Amino acid sequence: AAYSMSTLFSAMKPIVLTGFVKEQGLPDLWAGVLAATPFIGIASAALLGAKVAARQRFTAIVLVLGTLLAVSELATAALVALPWAVFALQFLAGLCVGLLMGVGSACITRTSVAPALFGLVDMTAVLLMSFMVAAVGLAMEQRGLPGAFQLAAGVCAVLTVLALGFSRSTPPAGDASAVEPSIHEPLTISLRHLAVVLMGVLFVTASGLGFAYMFTLADRLGLDYAVAGERIGVLLFLSAFACLAGGWCAARFGPYRPLAVAYVVCAMGWVLATQADSIAAFLGGLVLGVFSLQFCFPVLLALASSLDAAGRWAAIATPVQTSGFAWAAIVAGWLVGLWQLEAIGYACVLGMAGCLVLLRFSRPEAARSHPHALR
Repeated sequence: AAYSMSTLFSAMKPIVLTGFVKEQGLPDLWAGVLAATPFIGIASAALLGAKVAARQRFTAIVLVLGTLLAVSELATAALVALPWAVFALQFLAGLCVGLLMGVGSACITRTSVAPALFGLVDMTAVLLMSFMVAAVGLAMEQRGLPGAFQLAAGVCAVLTVLALGFSRSTPPAGDASAVEPSIHEPLTISLRHLAVVLMGVLFVTASGLGFAYMFTLADRLGLDYAVAGERIGVLLFLSAFACLAGGWCAARFGPYRPLAVAYVVCAMGWVLATQADSIAAFLGGLVLGVFSLQFCFPVLLALASSLDAAGRWAAIATPVQTSGFAWAAIVAGWLVGLWQLEAIGYACVLGMAGCLVLLRFSRPEAARSHPHALR
């Protein structure tokens, strides 16, 4: 439920951006900032994620954050003509979602099947996103920009109710090995911890650069919006299953080999998509780039969950990594403004190279001392 709230923001972003420009007459820059504001709130949740995840009153946390989230979306619908109010309310909404994702990630970390479960959760959220894109578009058509935020409030309320159905399991009496790790121990910070979090942000940002310009690239090759939307929509739907594959690979092979291969494939995909002179090459590049992104996201979350048994680092890393989708839109616009669309592919290559360097430092100290110990 919490991850689906995040993908709801992703589904709304391009549609809401257009609405702010056409209905409210805002400049493209302001509209882009408002559309990206929830992801800034999600990133800010990392500052509180570890403390909130350490709380034992799970139901109360979900109820308070879910209620604040739904109310903030309803208030945004009512105050949509006031940019500063929209900014504050959407920041609050993003903060609530980031904290909910952090709590969810901490709960997953405490299970014995964290890598596979991250993949399953991420796949479900991405599948729901493909349907929410259509729903938000319909709401915009029927009720304008306020309708999009009213729909978001309703969806968040339903997802909050679903989240309230979750209950933490307690270890069997006398099972000392199942005792929940202490949440009161000091939070350890090392080069490895920082490398894992930074690598996640860099990967999501670099691999997401082309998302904002997928339709522009398609238009350059002569695809109209209807056809491009249909093909890209099918691609995004199918890419959800790459999340499940990523979780399985992380559980089966460990995170390092799958990530290294996916980084290279992702760079190849976006270079191909931005340099393509045919529709087939463009779509082939999108398959490589988009599937790599969906594949890696749960693997990166599983890697973050391995940093501590209590799940506090997972609660920090999840919102920070998710914020990469906001930075990607901002950086992509800057790159295309300075150069051309081809710059996106080259920037992705540089980003993936940086991820490969950080991958070296994201391994435990013992593994870094023995290069062949990849797990």
